[in-house]
Amino acid sequence: MRITILLCSFCTLLLTELVHADNFRCPNGSIVSTGDSISVVTSKCDTPTSVIRNQPAVQGTPTNPVYFNVQEEWTYNEGPHRLVHYLIFSGGTLIDVRTGGYGK
Repeated sequence: MRITILLCSFCTLLLTELVHADNFRCPNGSIVSTGDSISVVTSKCDTPTSVIRNQPAVQGTPTNPVYFNVQEEWTYNEGPHRLVHYLIFSGGTLIDVRTGGYGK
């Protein structure tokens, strides 16, 4: 019986980890997740504290030898008593949410 309970607990934890997505609660209370488009995040969240944008050239195919993949990093710094959050976009899609130290 104990083995069955332990096995079920382990499977539940494993499945929870597999369906994990990075989420971010915007300063206005809305929640966005990895996979959301930049337009969805723009409509749900307040304006970020700062935006860093770059367009690295990426090696493509013989018919399209070089293309540009627009990448952006949005920073939300809500002050000294809140953690700083970084939203990373690639090709117009939220791909990662990172948490830094306390803001300024």
